[in-house]
Amino acid sequence: MKKLKLVLLALLIAVMLAPSVFAAVPYATYTYDIDGFMALSPDAYVPDKLIDSTDLTLATALDSPKDIFVDAHEMVYIADTKNNRIVVVNEDWETQFGISDFYNDNGIYDSLSAPEGVFVNEIEIYVADSQNHRIVVFNREDGSFKRIIPEPESDVFPEGHIYTPVAVAVDTAGRIYVVSSTTTYGVISMNSDGTFLGFLGAQKTTPSAFDIFWRRFQTKAQRAQSTQYVPTEYNNLTIDETGFIYVTTSTIDATSQQNAIENQDKSADYAPVKKLNPSGQDIMNRNGFYPPSGEVKVEMNEMEGYTITGPSKVIDVALGPAGMWSIIDEKRSKVYTYDQDGNLLYIFGDKGSQLGNIANIQCIAYKGDDLVILDKSNDTITTYKRTEYGDLLVAALQNTEERKYDQAVVYWRDILQRNSNFDMAYIGIGDSLYRQGNYEEAMSYYKSAHAVEKYSNAFKQIRKAWMSDWILVVPLVIIIFFVIVAKFFKYANKVNVAGQKMKAKRSLKETFLYAFHIIFHPFDGFWDMKHEKRGSMAASLIIVAITIFGFIYKSSGTAYIFAPEAEGISYVGETLGVLMPYILWCVANWCLTTLFEGEGSMKDIFMATGYAMLPIPMFMIPATAITNVLLFEEASIITLLNSLGFVWAGFLIFFAMSVIHDYALGKNVIICIATIVGMAIIIFLGVLFSGLVTKIVSFVYNIYVELSYRL
Repeated sequence: MKKLKLVLLALLIAVMLAPSVFAAVPYATYTYDIDGFMALSPDAYVPDKLIDSTDLTLATALDSPKDIFVDAHEMVYIADTKNNRIVVVNEDWETQFGISDFYNDNGIYDSLSAPEGVFVNEIEIYVADSQNHRIVVFNREDGSFKRIIPEPESDVFPEGHIYTPVAVAVDTAGRIYVVSSTTTYGVISMNSDGTFLGFLGAQKTTPSAFDIFWRRFQTKAQRAQSTQYVPTEYNNLTIDETGFIYVTTSTIDATSQQNAIENQDKSADYAPVKKLNPSGQDIMNRNGFYPPSGEVKVEMNEMEGYTITGPSKVIDVALGPAGMWSIIDEKRSKVYTYDQDGNLLYIFGDKGSQLGNIANIQCIAYKGDDLVILDKSNDTITTYKRTEYGDLLVAALQNTEERKYDQAVVYWRDILQRNSNFDMAYIGIGDSLYRQGNYEEAMSYYKSAHAVEKYSNAFKQIRKAWMSDWILVVPLVIIIFFVIVAKFFKYANKVNVAGQKMKAKRSLKETFLYAFHIIFHPFDGFWDMKHEKRGSMAASLIIVAITIFGFIYKSSGTAYIFAPEAEGISYVGETLGVLMPYILWCVANWCLTTLFEGEGSMKDIFMATGYAMLPIPMFMIPATAITNVLLFEEASIITLLNSLGFVWAGFLIFFAMSVIHDYALGKNVIICIATIVGMAIIIFLGVLFSGLVTKIVSFVYNIYVELSYRL
């Protein structure tokens, strides 16, 4: 008992000494899998502390700050917008100085007015002095004034344009990039002296069909005044060490943005974040399951009295270690972090008042291993510490970036031990194994993550090695296959020529092989089948059975590359999938043609339709077989073969109905369309009848139960 008390006392002391370890994080960290389902993840960042004006020892409290920047020395610069100043804080969150008023180039007293953006390099502090419509540059060491970069001059700016810079960045060559809240032509690019160079990365417009139609009736003046036809504007930007610019926008049409996410559109047309090269071209990698656009599932959520709808409203981007980058969603106060290939690593954060939650998120920045987020409503800064799980992610990505693939695999495996649902870890291991030449094992990891294209790339290397080993056998097998096919058709033709003679009874072999005559000579073939008895119902049913086998084989034998989401095979389902359309077509066609002078009997329709189905398995079976040797980028071959089989069968059915009913082309078209409508009616009546029978049975059963209780 005494030992037990000592153990409990030790645990109590441990809890008191390390409360942060056991503290609850007020948000969930998660990712999304390939099917768009949320997958919970260990926390990559946990809230550390809340910093307000008192902690910064500011005489005048922060008021609606709009931007925060962390330089290479972990110095923090806050754009305190309503106080018309920049607050400079050291790495320990101790205020060093503020920048508010100064004497300008002409020796005249001047001051900042509602600055909304700040950027710092090794020498200078660049401030987007928004309401003064200029960029002001200060010395990084002491905040002394250096120069003013006024509004750039160019004929491309429309008349009456108001220059309002809200974000600024500078590359290593001194080129200045500015986001103006009133400019819809892209990022403004200038030389270090303010000379205008051009616009970068103009956004795509999203007018509706009605807007385009209505525009035709507008006057020139009305079109000039309309804002819905000009590109949407950017709201923020940052720049990496190599000069690539990350820009964000929150004014993309919400429906278009969400459709791009749901359709897994990896283009930049409706992307809320882009990576621009110096020429203004978007070069962002979007190789994840979904484009890096924030929230994937955007159904309405109601929590703590507020409602969230629609796709993410992205308002800032921050660049982290090992190629990682993060965006923030103003609607949800969440952080979305991706790797340099656009793979989602984790999502965290939420609205609220607890430490770690943000009431009104404004901007984000990396500060060493920490993250800092600015809350413009509460005028506070929240810092987040990276966890051990977060450290593992950074180490895995860093080793991959440095091509230390053996070491990267170690970290990815450690990550999987903590988060077995993390598809990115499987992909990371697969990538490392691929680069080491271990393609078969890489394929197994890619398969676990549903990374079909990467799986195909690994299989490509295996196929290349296999073809090198069997370089003479492969063409020989192909030649033998086509020789066998040619001989078979030659034999079938010989049997069919011999079968032209009238016989009292034809063998099953003759009637079956006759199908290979019909598929090439449908008019003569179906005529002889009906009038000279060259077909048989048994042969027709055999072809239907082969078609069923073709569908079953397709479900079970298609390679993973072309059926990554296959979940087993339903023999009953595949059989009914062939028989039901076959029977419905024949019954509906017979019902109609009986009324409209059709000469074919029910047997003729069933027999002719069965024979016409032969091209489907003829192409489907070999197409399924070769999926095991084709690559993802060769999928068009499979699509072509299967489509050819269905189209060929469709034409044969159409010609069959024309011949056996003796219909002209126009009448046959009408009857075929009516047959399809009839199939739909039969299905509707069948569903209605089955529902009625179910209700009757339920009613009788309830009466039986009631009587049994009463008796």
